[in-house]
Amino acid sequence: MKFYNGNVLCDDFKFRTASFEVENGKFKNISTDNKEEGTNLEGKYVIPGLIDTHMHSAYGKMFIDFDEETADVIAEIEAKNGTTTLCPAISAAPLKKMLGCVKYLVDYENKENMAKISGIHLEGPFFAEKFKGAHLPENIRKPTVDEAKALVEEGKGMVKLITMAPELEGAEETIKYLRDQNVVVSIGHTAATFEEAIKGVDWGATQSTHTFNAMSGLNHRAPGTVGAVLSDDRVKCEFICDFFHVSPDVVKLAYKLKGDDLINMITDSELGTGRPDGEFIVNGRKIIVKDKKTYTEDGTIAGGSTFLIDGVRNLVSIGIPLESAVKMATINPAKTLGMENEIGSIKENKFADFIILDEKLDICNVYINGNKTV
Repeated sequence: MKFYNGNVLCDDFKFRTASFEVENGKFKNISTDNKEEGTNLEGKYVIPGLIDTHMHSAYGKMFIDFDEETADVIAEIEAKNGTTTLCPAISAAPLKKMLGCVKYLVDYENKENMAKISGIHLEGPFFAEKFKGAHLPENIRKPTVDEAKALVEEGKGMVKLITMAPELEGAEETIKYLRDQNVVVSIGHTAATFEEAIKGVDWGATQSTHTFNAMSGLNHRAPGTVGAVLSDDRVKCEFICDFFHVSPDVVKLAYKLKGDDLINMITDSELGTGRPDGEFIVNGRKIIVKDKKTYTEDGTIAGGSTFLIDGVRNLVSIGIPLESAVKMATINPAKTLGMENEIGSIKENKFADFIILDEKLDICNVYINGNKTV
């Protein structure tokens, strides 16, 4: 397949009028000569497929339940909304259930025209109970190398990311073990002081989970976890860009501090994503979705209800360049997954995962491995 006259976000994350080909599911012959052959893109934006490294569920299905249809339903609705690669997050749960979900994802075979499942994010169970968020307290435990090892080994290389609180007993040994297994440790659901969070980074943590949410906050005399992860250039920060979890002004401030290389846009999406408002049962707890906002019965925020493309539009609406917004949802998370040589940007010999957007940033078409899905 050949395409021309696209406003293509090239590998250096600058837009150029360009042509390109797709052959055997990969990009070929990307050229600014813009040879008029194939499909005329009429100046529409062409951006890489979006990559979500922290999402739990969508469209009424949740990965932690891993029934027969779960992955297919989620992967299909995500693809339709421009997310071409997923790293599902497994919520804190009994070890047996977490191991079962890991095995389910390892055994899952990606389907044509659906988002690709290319990793696993263990969001738990090594949390500070004070900042457990919507996770059930009976599922929260102290970190141990033995439990981390059991989950990583069951993952057979698919476990790419784990969230944990660095101040807990056993954290140092567990973080160092995970670092040595090339698993990204993300600081989150934590009451850590600034000093404790920095120790976690020294041990090998390189990311923060849904920054500002479920962590000790920023105070001018006690900077907390938020102060540590925003000020340390060794740390990449996740942000839920629905403007509900974090206000637009705070997102702009974080962008000024971290730049577009050290932010991963995520959704933390739950069951209501892609569905009308309603009530759902998530991991044994009632969840309420209203106006694309997700809560538990006591009013606690419980994940997101949007797609990554919504976050891209939100960032552009507050003056962040489209190039930067897309970067945070493509190549940055690809690097977290260790897959930047395969996905995350429009470059020859990478998989042809891309989205065609109109001037309003509405999705016209989605391609995964060169196959048109929308």
